[in-house]
Amino acid sequence: MASISKAFHPNDNSTPLSAGCKRLIAANFDLLISDLDPRPVMDHLISDLVFDFDDYEDVESKQTRRAQATALVKSYIITGSLKRFKSFRNALDRNQRHLAQLLYQPFPEGQGQSAAGGADEHEDLSTDARYSQMVTEDFVRNIYADIGEWKGIAVSLGLSDALIEQIEYDNVRNLSLQSRQMLVEWRSNKVGEATYKAFIRALISNRKGPRVVDKAKKLARGDVIDFSVTTTPVSEQSRYEP
Repeated sequence: MASISKAFHPNDNSTPLSAGCKRLIAANFDLLISDLDPRPVMDHLISDLVFDFDDYEDVESKQTRRAQATALVKSYIITGSLKRFKSFRNALDRNQRHLAQLLYQPFPEGQGQSAAGGADEHEDLSTDARYSQMVTEDFVRNIYADIGEWKGIAVSLGLSDALIEQIEYDNVRNLSLQSRQMLVEWRSNKVGEATYKAFIRALISNRKGPRVVDKAKKLARGDVIDFSVTTTPVSEQSRYEP
């Protein structure tokens, strides 16, 4: 079989991957590579006709799973088309949803890393000792309803795929309660690591907006907050809502 260009497959479309999506992949590269299982992803890409068996064999020739994941992302996804990127993300949705969640909020075109949550937003976290303290129950109670989509944060905080799935199962269709259980499990399972600093950095790395980041910082510092203008927790519905 003749070698196929890594960037575009004959059955792929010609729309290139946007700069914003490329920055999104680059920003989450380490998380993607650390967990990515290449084989089911490549099977899905082949079924979508954006990948072929030469590509598959090229990735498979790498000796370790991490090397295979690196080759797949660097040589075929970040250099490929928008259609291939969407197929890649859909494959992760089926098999590794916590990784797919990293790829649903591209940087706006022309927006730099710092504006999307770069290293400069971490600076004051290292100079104030209050951020190094352990997260409290009061903090959890006052912040969970502001989180929204929480799986990327759970991954950043070190929770396992199995625990993430259990949280979803325990709180079917209730994103707010899923967020709360995620924080409760984090405090319980990561004793000594569940600091305000770790949580705020997880918010920033998952591109949560400045409002929730600022609220988390104020809560960590013990600042007075007017809760009448912040998010009101969603009504706590049945844990097994149909």
